[in-house]
Amino acid sequence: MNTSSDSKFQSPSIIQALLAGFNTIASKPDLILIPIALDLFLWFGPVWRIDRLFGPVVKNMTQLPGISAVEIPPFIENYQAIVHDILTNFNLAVSLRTLPIGVPSLMVSKSSYLNPIGQPITFSLDSSTQFLIAWLLFVLVGYFLGNLYFLNISKQILGYHQENIKSLLNSFYQIVLMPILLLLIIIILSLPMIFLVTLVTIISPVISQFLITLALVFILWAIMPLVFTPHGIFLYKQNLIAAMITSIKVVRISMGKTIWFILASYLMVEGLNYLWRSPNVDNWFLFVGILGHAFIVSAIIAASFHYFIDATRFSQSVINNNLNLT
Repeated sequence: MNTSSDSKFQSPSIIQALLAGFNTIASKPDLILIPIALDLFLWFGPVWRIDRLFGPVVKNMTQLPGISAVEIPPFIENYQAIVHDILTNFNLAVSLRTLPIGVPSLMVSKSSYLNPIGQPITFSLDSSTQFLIAWLLFVLVGYFLGNLYFLNISKQILGYHQENIKSLLNSFYQIVLMPILLLLIIIILSLPMIFLVTLVTIISPVISQFLITLALVFILWAIMPLVFTPHGIFLYKQNLIAAMITSIKVVRISMGKTIWFILASYLMVEGLNYLWRSPNVDNWFLFVGILGHAFIVSAIIAASFHYFIDATRFSQSVINNNLNLT
């Protein structure tokens, strides 16, 4: 796909990128098999419970020192009720849906304790060792499946269908490192803000709430240019740092269009998710939602690859033009 016209400085087209993404998935529908398989596993597969492990920790919060004040127990009780409800309905297998790169799933937002054929097999993780081992396995499998999923889409867009084990393992290594590096970046950005908010809270709690909101917006703005990092890894076989630099360059030059593309994609996915999630978990019609969700999200991801290719060409043209002018 090439959304550029004869003018080498034409910015990427959001509409053409979205159309190309939908055409990519429609021409090769087996690309949505991995998201479907993940959702079916979360729907009908075993449930891995952790409420026995973490339930006592939540229950014993009222025994911590310093919470005997009159105004605190109601807050603690409400917090305990919320956390208890989350733990009771939580399935550790949702860790298969990894971030920021992973297989999209509709069922991560649905209860895992009921399906049209009854209740699934349940395993209870009663020790921290069991929890850590199971969580680590789920996360690694999730990243591997996400790696395979994104790799298949990128190969379809680039038009080649051969992949060696070395390339597969290299991209897997990069996407496992990516959340670690992103977490470090967020921590570095957050530390001075946490210090500032703490000082302001002593003076005015109202102003501190405003600063917290402002800090979250700043962090989001700071990491947004890294949004196309996975695309550099899978399309251009770059390492993590090189892919981050490429993403920053592309977003910096096409910031306006990129923001609108992200917003349009988000609204399309989340808007349709209300439809896909509407059937109950014990209703077979939820399978239609799983199919629709897998197709739409896969098409949006494919569209982002097409958009990134055109945005990269556009940014390179702008850079070359600036060099020629100088």
